[in-house]
Amino acid sequence: MLTGLIGYQQGDGETLRSLMHPEIESYSEPGMINAGTYSGFAGFRRWAAQWEEAWDEVSYAPLEFIDVSDTLLVARVRVVGRGAGSGLETDREFGYLYELRDGRCTRFHLYVSVDGALEAASRLAEEP
Repeated sequence: MLTGLIGYQQGDGETLRSLMHPEIESYSEPGMINAGTYSGFAGFRRWAAQWEEAWDEVSYAPLEFIDVSDTLLVARVRVVGRGAGSGLETDREFGYLYELRDGRCTRFHLYVSVDGALEAASRLAEEP
């Protein structure tokens, strides 16, 4: 998924698309700029556009990857940015949850904390 994060930062849509399942589920928890669930690659692009529009500047640094199961991975990602319009600066860590099947990402969820992502991944790991 590091390749996907790098591709996203560099605007490499083809690499990103090749790593995502056509029916990918993108999600941000309530309270986030783009809260809700989005379906498919087009839904991911809408989700990402809403997220990016909120920033004048933003950068991402993956700090740690945590294997939760054979298919679930949580990333601790440092996000540094300056809000569009407000100019407020932020430097914080978010939890990214990835579900990987057959070499492609089938779920990408964004949580305000790594603990939130780990809790969600644990619930998903228990599903049949």
